Amino acid sequence: MKKILAVLLALTMVFAFAACGGKTEENTTAAPETEAPVSEEATSEEATSEEATSEEATSEEVTSEVTTEATKGLNSEDAEAVVAYYNAAVKATKDNAPKGQQTMKLIDGSLDGDGAVGAILKILEPAAVKALAKNSNSTDYIPGNETDLLASDVKSATAVSKDGVTTIKIKLKDQTDGSDGDPHNGGAVARGIGTLGSIDGALKELGAELTSGRNTVKLTYNDAYITVKVNEESGKIIGGTWHYLVNIFIGDAKAKLGISLNLKNFKGQIDYTVAI
Repeated sequence: MKKILAVLLALTMVFAFAACGGKTEENTTAAPETEAPVSEEATSEEATSEEATSEEATSEEVTSEVTTEATKGLNSEDAEAVVAYYNAAVKATKDNAPKGQQTMKLIDGSLDGDGAVGAILKILEPAAVKALAKNSNSTDYIPGNETDLLASDVKSATAVSKDGVTTIKIKLKDQTDGSDGDPHNGGAVARGIGTLGSIDGALKELGAELTSGRNTVKLTYNDAYITVKVNEESGKIIGGTWHYLVNIFIGDAKAKLGISLNLKNFKGQIDYTVAI
């Protein structure tokens, strides 16, 4: 009898233990239901994330809109945005551009060549300076307005908006032409400012004429930049500077520069600036 009672007691304890284990298992299974608040928090975070994404999208839309309208301010270092803004300002201004001044200067001591030619050029340098001075005159145009500037044309570009005026600074990539170049669409400097085009134009500014050896000519444009101020209300350019330095090189040619010369490794530099 005692054994039977002992067995019954043992079975009771087993069932009781099993019952407790069952409840524990139920609690474990039900645990996900108790995580509902966490799920709500996650939902809140997702909503916040969606709002942030929406705000970012809105911000991107605004930036895209600003880059195509010069009647709004722009703060950016993105080349595409700055160039688009600049092109819009040029279009808005070119038919009624402010008065400005074009300046062409020979860099002192830049005329040079091999042998006796170098010495002769030094003597003729004052005449070249005067020739360039005659072509320094007033302007009523925006340089480079024949063709849109491309984002790929620039080394760097920034735009800063302050007090209703956006200031744009663009550094252009260097450009090298042969004896004949497209002054409006031949490269970065041509599109941004406009170049001399052919060697004839460059030498004309120096009061010279090339009679042979055109295939040995190289015109390199560097230190090219554009700095302008745009009125954000009108979208028009109200001031600015367009600049480049053109390096003239003639390997072997004949030219007239007051007198006939055989040019060998001829070099010269012209500084070109338009300021309004």
